[in-house]
Amino acid sequence: MMFGLRIFHLKLSSLIFCFSLLLSAQLKAQNPIADALKQAYNSKSVEALNKFIETYPNHTEYVQEAIRVRNQIAFDKTQQENTIEAYQEYIKTYPEALQTIKAKQWIDDHYQEVLNANHEKDYELAKENNTISSYTAFIEKYPLSKYYNYAKDKIYQLQFKENISTYSIEELLNFLKLFPQNPKHKFIYDTLIIETLKYLSYDGLNYISNNQLYDIDFEEFLLSFTNNYIQNGEVESFNKLLNEFTQLKSNKELIKKYNEAKKIEELLKLDIISANTYNNNKDYFTTIKNDKSFLLIKKYLSPLIANNKTKNINSNLQPLLYDFRVVQFEQMLKQNTPLKPTQNKISYNQDSTIRLMLMNNPNRYGNDDIYISLKEGNSWQEPFILPKPINSIYNEKSPLINKEGDVLYFYSNRDMTNSEYDLYLSFKVGDWTSWTQPLKVSNIYLENTKQDYKIGSVKDQDQKPMEAMVYIEDALTGQRIFTTQSSKEGYFAYPKQSIDHNIISVNKGYITKYHKDSEPLELRQDKIEDIFSKHKLITIESIFSTSTPDKFTLPAENYITYLAKSLEGTKYIVTISVHTQNGFKKMSEEDLSWQQATLIKEKLISLGINFQNVVAAGYGKKNPLIGWEDKDRIEIGFMLIE
Repeated sequence: MMFGLRIFHLKLSSLIFCFSLLLSAQLKAQNPIADALKQAYNSKSVEALNKFIETYPNHTEYVQEAIRVRNQIAFDKTQQENTIEAYQEYIKTYPEALQTIKAKQWIDDHYQEVLNANHEKDYELAKENNTISSYTAFIEKYPLSKYYNYAKDKIYQLQFKENISTYSIEELLNFLKLFPQNPKHKFIYDTLIIETLKYLSYDGLNYISNNQLYDIDFEEFLLSFTNNYIQNGEVESFNKLLNEFTQLKSNKELIKKYNEAKKIEELLKLDIISANTYNNNKDYFTTIKNDKSFLLIKKYLSPLIANNKTKNINSNLQPLLYDFRVVQFEQMLKQNTPLKPTQNKISYNQDSTIRLMLMNNPNRYGNDDIYISLKEGNSWQEPFILPKPINSIYNEKSPLINKEGDVLYFYSNRDMTNSEYDLYLSFKVGDWTSWTQPLKVSNIYLENTKQDYKIGSVKDQDQKPMEAMVYIEDALTGQRIFTTQSSKEGYFAYPKQSIDHNIISVNKGYITKYHKDSEPLELRQDKIEDIFSKHKLITIESIFSTSTPDKFTLPAENYITYLAKSLEGTKYIVTISVHTQNGFKKMSEEDLSWQQATLIKEKLISLGINFQNVVAAGYGKKNPLIGWEDKDRIEIGFMLIE
């Protein structure tokens, strides 16, 4: 091949020599044309030779020589540039030129080498710039590059990094619309579903409705959104959903709630709630239908509270005490009214390293929400919103935080308020997303609060956090001292007690037991389904007192009441096995255990558990258990008879 190239060089030299002889010979015959050609040649300019060719198209012999010389001059310049692009351009511009063969040969010999050099250089440049546009330009230029996937991944990463920071509804919607091919598209879509339900965002609902992707069960999602959205009890909320999503009109449960909301609004318009009205609509005053139920209940209770009719108030609230908001309302009835909130929108902790702000942003929890910003050096971080249960769909005001940032006071007009704005207290446990369920309080003791409260958690059999009512009772008398509730993260707080007390958490479908005050305070609940499927037994200390083991005390009755709540609606048969180590009076240990088993069964039946679903037996000391040799115990299990 190299031999062929040398011959080619000789031919080109001969061509120039022949052209010179021809030019000399003809100069005498046709001076104007020859002069023009000579000038174009002497200029060594492709442009000049092209102009000559255009000017004298009919002088074939001269034009042919001009073309040959132009092609050579253009090729000389191409060789000086010595790039793939230059040789490719030459081939494109002069496809009939003899030099085109050499240009193609050069590309064949050097293409990969030059391409690799440019490729590496451009890749390094794209990495240095590290922008979506630099990586996009690279993959468009080198679609077969070994770095293609890396560059594509970097584009996807930068799309995510530059557009997602707060996971707001606006950010999520924008990302989904702009980057449908991004691998995180499904993750963002799933996050939008979660955030839409979290903030009850109508923008999110509309997008998901119009873009039902990734096999979403939209009807299930819509129903979940609806059940939360209508919880405020506003008839307008029902109308909006029913008009826009007509399939909801066939949901009987929803229509029932719709009619209840209309009835509550009708009752709220009355000047007073008479005894007649109360009796004719008793269900509306003894159950929580929606958030407006609290307004209706307060409307009925207000005259009773004003006249200090404690007995009547307690009687009317009793059926509603399954709801923690009602419990807090009742607990605060005898407390002092706290100071009113200030109008300040910003507050700081003692050393000005934590800043609290009230902000009203779209697609967030409510009207005014509490945001927090942390100081780093001399600058403040981007504010982030505090989670539920701190913020709500209502207004939050006047937040105050201690120096360490783990005690927060704030005001809110959330449902079942004792005054226009109630004062709440919550404790941070771990990071900024984990807080105890806010408690209503009457005073602010910012620096000493932690000394007066105990913090605990509720978890299931798999150590997952649980929401549950938590009762603190006098260990001796069984009297209820305080009621609190765990948050979704499982954390709760209650005032420290000076007397011996028991703590228990209660949830339908879960078995729990009394706990003593301890560190750390962790209340364990075992799911009935899990107990059954794993053939487990829950062993608890005897609930009967040593002084009167043949009858119920109040603490024992309380526990069976909680057990009945746990068993409510279960399909399983509960087995109660009572084990006693000693007899009582004329009863042997076996007789006493049967006596206790019978008391438990009868109490459960009286609390609504079907007698066929309770099996109770006494075993005295027949079946010893390692670790329980000297202790009376009760074993709870479950079975299913097909």
